[in-house]
Amino acid sequence: MTHVSTEVLITELEDEGHQFAEVLETESVTIEVGRYPTSAPKNPHTEDEIYYIVSGSGTIRVGDETYDVESGDGVFVESGLEHDFFDIEEEITALTIFVGSDTPSSYSIREEKTS
Repeated sequence: MTHVSTEVLITELEDEGHQFAEVLETESVTIEVGRYPTSAPKNPHTEDEIYYIVSGSGTIRVGDETYDVESGDGVFVESGLEHDFFDIEEEITALTIFVGSDTPSSYSIREEKTS
């Protein structure tokens, strides 16, 4: 069994000035904690993702749909869908769970689309 304190991880992120920290990585699941102070469009991943909003508020776009999010909310992002947080009212801290791929993709920011 592995036990990790989310509160300790978030404090470490703040103290060290990092935006992301890996909590757990196994063959079948990866868990990260991340801070989203500003909008950042993300490239689609090869695995499904579940975001659990620990704190903060804003809006998330998943594919063609948008949802307001706040502390305590969960969001499922199917593999291959573009997604991003925007209209961030208060810095979002989220626990992200990646599942369902033998070849997990790495986190990366995609270029914002221009009209």
